[in-house]
Amino acid sequence: MADEAVELARALTGETLPVTGDSTGLVAELTRLGWGVERLTALREERMRLRLPWPFPIDLEVRDELGFARFDALLARVRKELGLTGTRSRAQTPVRPLNADERRLLADRPPHWG
Repeated sequence: MADEAVELARALTGETLPVTGDSTGLVAELTRLGWGVERLTALREERMRLRLPWPFPIDLEVRDELGFARFDALLARVRKELGLTGTRSRAQTPVRPLNADERRLLADRPPHWG
């Protein structure tokens, strides 16, 4: 049977790590094994730069064995603890003021809107 903590660590790091216990202490164990927030953040940014998936894909058979919804929920919780939720793209357009045409389009409302 697949080990939940090992598979969560594999999803985050891409490596099979000797983690023990359950997912509640996973962040501390990852840090102890050299996979702190800084290293995981760098790994995620590198994978995004290369247009590769992160977290790493886990075999469907393993996820089925652990339970898809449970595994995804635990992975989301661990990512939130690490502060690695969502994406941070440096290629995003900076915020700028709307021009006159954009303001006009935003102000335009159908008659039934009042």
